[in-house]
Parts: sequence; C-alpha cells; structure tokens
Amino acid sequence: KFSLYEFCAQNPPRDARLLRAIWADGQRSHRAAARTDLILGEDFCGTAALSRAWCDLLARGCAVAVDRDPATIAQARGLGREDARLRLVTADVHRVRERVDLIAVLNFSICELHERRGLVRYLRHARSRLRPGGCLICDVYGGVDAFETGMLDQRIRPPQKLPDGSPHPARRDRITYSWEQRSADPFTGRVVNAMHFDVRSPGASKPFGIINAFVYDWRLWSVPELREAMLEAGFARTDVYPRTAAATDAEGNLYVKTVEDPTEIDDSFNVFVTGRA
Repeated sequence: KFSLYEFCAQNPPRDARLLRAIWADGQRSHRAAARTDLILGEDFCGTAALSRAWCDLLARGCAVAVDRDPATIAQARGLGREDARLRLVTADVHRVRERVDLIAVLNFSICELHERRGLVRYLRHARSRLRPGGCLICDVYGGVDAFETGMLDQRIRPPQKLPDGSPHPARRDRITYSWEQRSADPFTGRVVNAMHFDVRSPGASKPFGIINAFVYDWRLWSVPELREAMLEAGFARTDVYPRTAAATDAEGNLYVKTVEDPTEIDDSFNVFVTGRA
C-alpha cells in the first residue's frame, strides 16, 4: 500500500522542485537563492519519498525525514536510501531539533493537528528549527466543495522504468485509485477521508484491491487560519503559492510567484501556505 500511495497520491520529483523554487523566491540575493547545499526537514514524512527526491535533485542537498509510525519508516529504510545525506527518524516531530533550511509538511499532514493550540505549538517548534532565511511549507485544500462528501476515481499508470533505468515491475498494471471524503463537518472543520486501490495485472487470476488502505481523521484548516497561526508562532510573514510553477527556464529550473488575488486560483483549490522565518 505504501508503493501504491507513492504512485497515485504523490509526485515527489515535481514537489521537490517546487519547494526549492519557493525557498529561493524568499531569498534576498541571487547568490543565496542559487545554493545547492540546502537541508530539507520533511515532517510527517511517511515513506520519505519527498526527501529521497530532494537528495536526487540537489547534489549537495540533505534531508531529515521524521515520522512517528515505525511501519512507514521501516518501508523507507527498506528502499536502501538512508546515508549521510538522508536521515530517517522515528519520533514525534516535536522531539526533533536539527536545524534545516526549509520544512515541508505535505499530503495535508498539517491537518493531523486537530486543535489550534496544538497547531501553534507545532508551528513554534518548526520555526525554532529554521535557519536564517528558512521557511515552512504546508499544503492544504479548500474551496466550494471542500466539505462535500463523495468518491473520486482516477486511473493511474505506473512509471515505465525505475530510477536506475530498469523496467518497472508494475509497468503493465492498471491501477484505480479512489479518494473518498467520507464525512465532513463545516461547523468543526473535521473531515474523514479514505484511500482505496484496485490493481489489475495481466495474467493475474483476479484483481488485487485494498479497501481503506489509508484512513484520515483531519481538521481541515483554512488558508487564513493557517496564516494567522503561523504569525502567532513567530513567523515574519506568510505567503500562498499555487501547486504549479509560473515558469521554467532552459535548464529546467522552476520559478514561482505568490497568489495575490483569490481569482488566480480555482473555486476548488490545493495550495502551499508558507511561513518565512
């Protein structure tokens, strides 16, 4: 189920490039923005797919990936990528002290914090870990259908090749990924979501499926709530970025710009909310 999650719900190479661009957008000089020795803190990291992509993106980049669930960290360790540049930590995120240049809390993990007091406490801790010029980046969804219930199905094709260039063992599989918003309460902000997978492989006698592969009980924080909590926690300023880059140069570097006008985003949206140290 962890591999299916990475196939269907994540795009770590894209997100690593976007996070790099968001960090660079807040730097005061071109020289600072061009640094390649950045340290990423990936909190609530799951299998640390983003941290692995970060180390692939930056030749001198490092990552500290933290999750309190031993099973997901064990999965990450099983991929054989832990080394001097990538540290995997099984712990509560509040217990980690390593200083980093940016902290990423993606896959809506900030919503695991249900109470505002706990949210501000975490944000203060994250702020204390950031080096000068650092930033915290969270993603969140919202908009007109944020509290609607229902199921969304997507057909997913696994990649044709592994990172080493060899054929991917699941490249011929047909995967249906289902995202279900099972319950939603706009008065409390609480939502319950579930992920389901159906895999059909050529030659297999029957499909392979996982119902309720992952189930989440979240407090769906709004953009203004997150920004206000970040300022209360000591961040100097907050910004909102879209999940897409504004431009790409000839070398493939991404450039991003903040959302200044709500009409720039769709009625239903997924954005990065960023706090600058």
